[in-house]
Amino acid sequence: MQQAGQALKRFRQMSDDEKQRRLERSGISVRWIDDNAADFAVGYAVQIHQLRMLEIRRRTIEGHSKVRAYNPSALDSSSQLSVRMERLAVRTLYTLGLDSGEVTLTLLGERSCQVREVVAQPWLNDRRLDMLYEAAAREDDVQGEDLPAAQGDKQLLIGMDPEFVLVRMPEGRVVPASRYLGRLGVAGCDAVTRRGRTLYPVAELRPAPSDDPVLLLTHLRHAFAAAARRIADRTLIWQAGGMPQSGFPLGGHLHFSGISLNGSLLRALDNYLALPLALLEDKRAARRRPHYGNLGDFRRQPYGGFEYRTLPSFLVSPQLAKGVIGMAFLIASQYPRLQRRPLDEEEAHRAFYEGNRIVLGGYMEPLILDIVLLDVYPQYKAYVGPLLDSLRQGKQWDESRDLRPFWRLS
Repeated sequence: MQQAGQALKRFRQMSDDEKQRRLERSGISVRWIDDNAADFAVGYAVQIHQLRMLEIRRRTIEGHSKVRAYNPSALDSSSQLSVRMERLAVRTLYTLGLDSGEVTLTLLGERSCQVREVVAQPWLNDRRLDMLYEAAAREDDVQGEDLPAAQGDKQLLIGMDPEFVLVRMPEGRVVPASRYLGRLGVAGCDAVTRRGRTLYPVAELRPAPSDDPVLLLTHLRHAFAAAARRIADRTLIWQAGGMPQSGFPLGGHLHFSGISLNGSLLRALDNYLALPLALLEDKRAARRRPHYGNLGDFRRQPYGGFEYRTLPSFLVSPQLAKGVIGMAFLIASQYPRLQRRPLDEEEAHRAFYEGNRIVLGGYMEPLILDIVLLDVYPQYKAYVGPLLDSLRQGKQWDESRDLRPFWRLS
């Protein structure tokens, strides 16, 4: 609980202005309740425990009043509004260093919401909420102090669905991947909704998950080969990274199962994987943030695991992909021992979203040392070592180049 205690202390020390800057930098709209003004609205109080929603209730917001008036009926948790509010409330708490608490939201148009208040320990002066959170804590099976390897018969599996675009040069026109790839399969196309239309411009690789980094890389190569067989036009170039073409942000999503989702794991992935990749990325890649690639971005999945969505597409080169795969396995298996959190600091957080490599570079060496000093590091050195060398050498990837020669696809 030490980590949680430190996070709570930091939260309480932050001014409202600091909290607002951090949230807005992460793409979250904020307008704090003004206790000194006639601020009246109907909002929604979202209770979050360990990154999961417990309930949503309507709440009357009155700036002059200290009374927290909750509607006795809870909002339907399966509604689209409820799903959007849960995601925003979780993002809000996570961005402020918390995994549990109350976030009050108001509607902002038809599809978005605005944060009005964040309470770190809402159960302290509310008997009903105290019982609600206490019951959730009893059911919580996340063992924050235990290594994932000790979680019974569960086996850590990692999968992925990194993206790339097909580009017609020299005009730099993106050719829809749907011309060559179907929606399903190990090599397919991903949907994008624009102005009410569903398009499939982006190619996506979906290799079979594995419990072994070597096999996962092999599966990725097989998925690449499947894509190459179907994309017959050899005059197109294939590009990956963060945003190789304007308006086409790309992701390198990782899928985890056999391991419990918790804030400590997410923060380890952010600090030991997302931060290093931000240091290596092409300067154009930062343009995808904060609309895409937010810190701690995840989705729970029907297979019982979760998808980590922060990373850009790491298909730029086999060396980068190997490094990401190796780091993902290493972090997932060792995250309780990876406790450094530079992204909690205002300077590092701002630098991540702005793509400031100079500032981010100053945080890198202690993170590298944490990794190489792990007892299990020799198991992953062949995959992770070249990535760490690139970080120390200040290298950057070039996402304008054709990735096929590096993967021996052309």
